[in-house]
Amino acid sequence: MLTFFELCGADTDVRFSPFVWRIKLMLAHKHVPHESRTVTFTDKSALEGSGLKTVPVIKHGENWVSESFTIARYLEDHFPDKPLFDSPLAAEQAVILNNWFDRNIVMPIFPMIVADIMGALDAENQASFRATREPRLGGKTIEEMQVGRDKAREAFGANLAPLETILEKNQYLCGTTPAFADYCLMGTLMWPHVVSTFDPIVGSSLLKDWRERMFDQFDGLARNTARAV
Repeated sequence: MLTFFELCGADTDVRFSPFVWRIKLMLAHKHVPHESRTVTFTDKSALEGSGLKTVPVIKHGENWVSESFTIARYLEDHFPDKPLFDSPLAAEQAVILNNWFDRNIVMPIFPMIVADIMGALDAENQASFRATREPRLGGKTIEEMQVGRDKAREAFGANLAPLETILEKNQYLCGTTPAFADYCLMGTLMWPHVVSTFDPIVGSSLLKDWRERMFDQFDGLARNTARAV
């Protein structure tokens, strides 16, 4: 049995990590049986013995695997049914795509919802989160980042344009059915969906329609998840 380790908030049913959600969707795509265990920012005891400190993490037999892209490649190698990539070459080239999502989607969303993330945590984890995340915010506090996020969202729209172009001709980023790129984007968009009422997507019917189709995947896995709001 594969064990999947997820980050949770004060409510252990609230699982909000964008990278964890990527893998959650990929496990569903491949129909991989697994059990889920949770960690928090301050309690990583579930990972004891692995030498790892950040999720997502899977344990498969004696193998511990971390980082979402590495896990995606591992799943592709060990559970080849229902591929995430349409060829071995595509799997190799996907590192570029993965990095593009991290830089152009994950990084801009973080400051827009950082206060909401902290709001989903208990007091102990809030203190840890502030101490480790605030230094990344260019001298601003977490609370200050929430001011002006509407303008940040407008600027963020330019990052979404390449994705909208794909969706003009396709139901999914990967064509007629979702695969790796769709799970990278949807996993990231589950981050604000779970912790916030703030939607980083504004004015894009193509992306909103795509997101609705993704919400319906796997019997509504994403749509029916617990939220902090």
